[in-house]
Amino acid sequence: MSDHKGQEIHFMVNPQKFMQEVLKEVCRRRDQYGKTENIGSKKLKILVDFSSPNIAKEFHEGHLRSSVIGNSLCNLYQAAGHDVLRVNYLGDWGTQFGVLLSGYERFGDETSLESNALAHLSDVYVRANKEIKNDPTLTARASEINRHLEQGNQEYLKLWQKFREISISEYKKLYKMLGVEFDVYEGESMYYNKSTEVIDRLEEKGCIERPDSTDLVLAVYQCPKTGSRREVVLQKQDGTSVYITRDIAGALERKKRYGMDALQYVVDQRQDGHFTNLLNLLNIMEPSQSWSKGVDFYRSFGQIEGLSTREGKVLLLRDIIEDLSNAMLESMQQHDHKYSKEDCDPAELQQRALTMAISHLIYTDLRSNHNRPYKWKTELENVRSWKRRKGNVIPVQYCHARLCQLLENSALELTVNPDASMKHLISSDQTSVSALPLQLVSQIARLEDVIHEGVNQSQSYCIHHYIEHLVALIGKAYKNYIVNDKSLTLEEMEARYLLFFCARQTLSNALKLLGIPPMKKV
Repeated sequence: MSDHKGQEIHFMVNPQKFMQEVLKEVCRRRDQYGKTENIGSKKLKILVDFSSPNIAKEFHEGHLRSSVIGNSLCNLYQAAGHDVLRVNYLGDWGTQFGVLLSGYERFGDETSLESNALAHLSDVYVRANKEIKNDPTLTARASEINRHLEQGNQEYLKLWQKFREISISEYKKLYKMLGVEFDVYEGESMYYNKSTEVIDRLEEKGCIERPDSTDLVLAVYQCPKTGSRREVVLQKQDGTSVYITRDIAGALERKKRYGMDALQYVVDQRQDGHFTNLLNLLNIMEPSQSWSKGVDFYRSFGQIEGLSTREGKVLLLRDIIEDLSNAMLESMQQHDHKYSKEDCDPAELQQRALTMAISHLIYTDLRSNHNRPYKWKTELENVRSWKRRKGNVIPVQYCHARLCQLLENSALELTVNPDASMKHLISSDQTSVSALPLQLVSQIARLEDVIHEGVNQSQSYCIHHYIEHLVALIGKAYKNYIVNDKSLTLEEMEARYLLFFCARQTLSNALKLLGIPPMKKV
């Protein structure tokens, strides 16, 4: 290894003692293994803003990316010892809602709304956008409705509230399926009436320009990195608020209400410019505040190509999950399927297929650097052809289930003995097989370091890569170090049993960091 100056440091480790101490620590901490117990003054309070779908629209693959990346980052920050507040900031205000309400006036149907609310509202939104392209007067109508909404029109507010409640109810069902939870649900609607306050404060800093006789308001500042002049619209010509003004108000309120050390947004790369402006304007308003201590102010992820809500070209998450679950179920019901040997209740098998499908979606999404572009057509083909893909979650879940079966085998009559001697797993023979136990324990010992690596980079793929290596080592050790071998002494069997117990615990903990539930049976 090297020190902070790049100088090599050499030291010797007693392999037997090293293995003994690592496995004892796993046994002591169980579900908490890998997590940092106490980081003292380095502990931060981090607010993570993720998922954030626009209400009245169906949940699609784009929402999945923000949701699973944000959830995994929250898990990493908590595992590293930080306090985390998970916030879902809903897009429930602005021009797009004016478009929806104008469309609902023409295409809305109460019967369709009751039978499948989000599907109907999404269809209304797409139809309204198509009409707006051909008739500019409809754009003016949508803007007018948005203005009436901000002015408190009761008829529109009633519809807005109804659509909002429907949306949150439906989203929560999907979040539960994905294993994603939030501490707080917020929305842009909470901050639209604070736009004037934001503008006034920036005017005090000399950043406001009003270029014409309308109500248009611009924030003008010099970019600290490039030195270039930047103009940001804070208020439209008709006097209505915009996205960034509401975001500024929201950030200021969150700082005041929660007292967090860092605020992090998990967003599509196409919003990089928006969040750069947001951070710069916040620093102008409150230069003494730390907005992103210890983490990136925003963690952007690669664009998903081929998705457009306005034109209706979306792959809906519920359809993706259903399609993949059916494919998993069909495979599991085949007689030669190695992942599901025993007979079980059809409903249980269906639930396993659903869990495997969601696990696979999450694992696939988090397998590489979040910054990389996401070509969904290719990814969907990869998901459907999981048998031919390297790095998918199915063999990972199979590995965990196989270890559960081994450890719960009543015929072994063994229990976990943290003091089991490792001398039987250490050999002077330098062959690859004899080195497997030490290699496996060394990988187990790395979990906490990998967690901090992920925190430092605001990236989850570090855990994915860790799991891949861990599973590969478990597979080799499982094949070469059989526990139920009658030629072994009780002491030898206990050592192997302990090794695989700790391997399963570590694999389980690592999967949970990604938001994936470890399966006992597949």
